[in-house]
Order: sequence, then structure tokens, then C-alpha cells
Amino acid sequence: MRPISFLLLLLIAPCAQAGFHLGLGVADEIDGVHSQSATLSWETTERHPWEFMGGVIRARHDSRLHTPRVLFASVSKRFTWKGWFVQGGITATNSDTDVLSRHLEFQTGIGYRYRHLTLSLRHLSNANTGGRNRGENLLLAQYAF
Repeated sequence: MRPISFLLLLLIAPCAQAGFHLGLGVADEIDGVHSQSATLSWETTERHPWEFMGGVIRARHDSRLHTPRVLFASVSKRFTWKGWFVQGGITATNSDTDVLSRHLEFQTGIGYRYRHLTLSLRHLSNANTGGRNRGENLLLAQYAF
């Protein structure tokens, strides 16, 4: 086998086994104003997989609070047990707002996966490392395909 063929096989093989997940969710109320989120993620197939996620949190427009639309990309490690999981990782955002005060945030989560469906609660914040630290809480439902 040629070296280039071997390298391509190494790159393609994990993709053939990995799972994609489409998610929709609700962002927690902040000053009485909630928002929605949408995500697309790719999860590796190990017992304790890595999750690579991209997503959007819709803008909040209200007389009490205004936050712009937030785009984010994250990588996190998931630790699983009988369908349940906890995870932690980092998230890059395009926004510096009253809610997410840095372009690099931490992500933590807890959830349950049953076959193709996953329900999780995620938290994005700077973990009180400086600046404002309200964070975003996302209740997320995902479907694997």
C-alpha cells in the first residue's frame, strides 16, 4: 500500500464510524428573556467519545435585554455510563457580550442518550476567570444520523 493511500485510509476510516447529531434547544432566560439554539455535532465512536460541535444561539431582542446572535464551535470530551454522560471542553465564540464575556469559554454538560436521541443540559461560561460571568445554559435535544 502506498503511503498516501494509507494516510487517506487513516483519515477516512474514523469518519465512516463517527456519528453526526442535529440539535435544537432553548437557551435559559436572562432577565426574563429566553432564546433558541441550533447545533450540528460530530461524535467519535470510542466508549468515552470526543464531540466537535458548531452552533448558534439566536439574538435576544427585548426592552429588558439585547444580546446579538452568537456563533460557537466547541470540542469536548464525554464520559459515559449506561447512556448517561458528563462532558467538559472549550468553546470559541464570535461574541463578547454581557452574557458570554470572552471569545474562549468553557463548556460543561450532563445528559442521557438513548439510541438516536440525546437530551442534555449544557453550560457555556468563562468559569469565573475574569470579566462578566453570566454564561449561557442550553437545554438541547439532538438526533443522531
